[in-house]
Amino acid sequence: MRKMIKDLCLLMSFVILILSAGAVPGEMSGSGNLTEEPGLNSTEKASRNYFDSDSGLICIAAGKISGYEEIIPADDLVENITFLTDSPESELSPLWTADGEYILYTVERNESDGFESYRMKANGSETERTGIGEGNLSGFTDLSPDGRDLVLIKSTGSQLDLYLANLENRTLTPVAIDSNVSESGGSWCRLGKMITYTQESAGSPSQLWIVDRNGNNKSRLGTSENVGIGKDWCPLGLRVIYSAKDSQGKDDLWVIDYHGTNQTQLTNTSYNEWNPSFSPEGKWIAYVSDEGGSPDIWVRDIEGNYRARLTNNTGKFDSVPRWSPDGSKIVFEGRNPGNNSVTDSINSSDNSQTGRLDNGSIIDSNAANAGDSEIVVIKLRSAP
Repeated sequence: MRKMIKDLCLLMSFVILILSAGAVPGEMSGSGNLTEEPGLNSTEKASRNYFDSDSGLICIAAGKISGYEEIIPADDLVENITFLTDSPESELSPLWTADGEYILYTVERNESDGFESYRMKANGSETERTGIGEGNLSGFTDLSPDGRDLVLIKSTGSQLDLYLANLENRTLTPVAIDSNVSESGGSWCRLGKMITYTQESAGSPSQLWIVDRNGNNKSRLGTSENVGIGKDWCPLGLRVIYSAKDSQGKDDLWVIDYHGTNQTQLTNTSYNEWNPSFSPEGKWIAYVSDEGGSPDIWVRDIEGNYRARLTNNTGKFDSVPRWSPDGSKIVFEGRNPGNNSVTDSINSSDNSQTGRLDNGSIIDSNAANAGDSEIVVIKLRSAP
């Protein structure tokens, strides 16, 4: 009997461990490891944060960033900036694979209405066409945390719809398709169960919506309106960060709970911020801003202490910065800055050109003739 009781206790412990590992966002909030208590991770300047003591992940909770953070030099963060592609055509929608070894992206051919899909090594080598989702393909938007399913957009005229492409068997599954509205910009929850996206119908402001990965349970998140380009989930899967235009048409960053509550304006500055992306552990946000006079890649810490302009006249309006899985790099859509790109050029072993931008960042350009949009990677000196 004593042995039976011991075996039963071991079995119950095993079941509890399994249930804890598979918890969904709604269950995590009561797990005991997740808390909003300000003593764990908070500042007077910006916001309280959710914090998971087991994993070290952070999720920004609420409160505005003042816009008066200390601006730190890009050279403190950036080791180099490398153009991975060089084409007279546009390379777009870069996404890291789950292991960080490859980058998926699309190519817009001048003679074609559709986009082609490609993959290359993270250093720009071994480029190959994959054919994933081709046929009215408009772009890639996110990859599932397990690296198996790709969210992509297909277009029919002005109509946009969201699909999942399974990278193992290349099958396509509709996720958000409605002939009366356009759905775009899908972003995976870090737990892999839900996707948030932008929905827009003719004559109505764009809104933030959420849907299960199988296309069920569509719902609008809060009262979100005038949703702009780009969105992302915090690493804990509890909150979504996105951009939205205010009454003056200026883009600001907002955060909202995954169930549509605590919708909070995060930034309210005199310039535009859009296309936000959380670093893997949730402590930094990469985004696009015109604070420096042109759309470029910036980062800021979630506590509102620092921000930095990582590029200078290299970004594009529709750049979508994406952190590598280890947090050491950021990939984005960029453009060759031309006369601003190189000073004191030297040739390295990989035949790239190296120089410094006006803001002090180091840049590597693999060719002089860049297309409208190129795939660019920022290598950070150390993961923020």
